[in-house]
Amino acid sequence: MSFAKTTVVLATALLLSTSAFAGDTKFDGTRVTVASAKSFEAVVDSLKALVAKNGMMVMAEVNQGQMLSMTGLSLKATLFLVGNPTVGKQIFEQNHAAGLYIPLRVFVYEDAGKTFISYDKPSSLLGQFKNDKVKMVGDMLDKNIGGLASMAAQ
Repeated sequence: MSFAKTTVVLATALLLSTSAFAGDTKFDGTRVTVASAKSFEAVVDSLKALVAKNGMMVMAEVNQGQMLSMTGLSLKATLFLVGNPTVGKQIFEQNHAAGLYIPLRVFVYEDAGKTFISYDKPSSLLGQFKNDKVKMVGDMLDKNIGGLASMAAQ
């Protein structure tokens, strides 16, 4: 199956699965935050597994909680850089400055005993490039990352 067909199939599957999990999600125009009743560790494990299972990869993991513990702050918080090099190539071919936003940043953190997954909508970040191809990929990434976040929170 070609990359384009695989991308459409993945986006459709994630979109359909997301509609079932639209529960505790907040959207402020750019940032999306999905709440989970699962533990921080369970959400992190689920997110990593879902990313790998859906043709993406965790390109970097920054344990911000561990870093902040050096200041005396106790926090469970990890930032993930998530992407797919083939999809990234489509964006970079249009505008190299998109590297500021690609790979995507997904932040998992615990606050008041509840776990959250936050990310900025790729279409919002990439929309500034005023490019139809970049916009199309950004819209697809909205669905993909939204589906992954919703499923990881469940």
